[in-house]
Amino acid sequence: MKLLKKLMLPAVVAAALSSGAVLASGSEGFSQAPNNDARLYNVGKGVFADKFSCSSCPLAGKSANAEIARDIVSGKTKATLTSDEQTAVNAYLKRRFKL
Repeated sequence: MKLLKKLMLPAVVAAALSSGAVLASGSEGFSQAPNNDARLYNVGKGVFADKFSCSSCPLAGKSANAEIARDIVSGKTKATLTSDEQTAVNAYLKRRFKL
């Protein structure tokens, strides 16, 4: 019985120490189902990268900032987007730049 307790202690300590590293690696909180805002943010981030900041896109070589974000949300900077993509990009930029 004493041997079993001695063998279990390192396993318990290792599990406790590794759980923090697992939680720190993601962008979502612990045990939260992705909500619509998180989904829109993630989709918008990808659409922004693909349609606005690629090498042949309207913002090629520019760093995103609040001014550029306002131009995109207001429609001044345009890219060919579906309505769902535009909604997602707007959600991403509004959250990222606190618009």
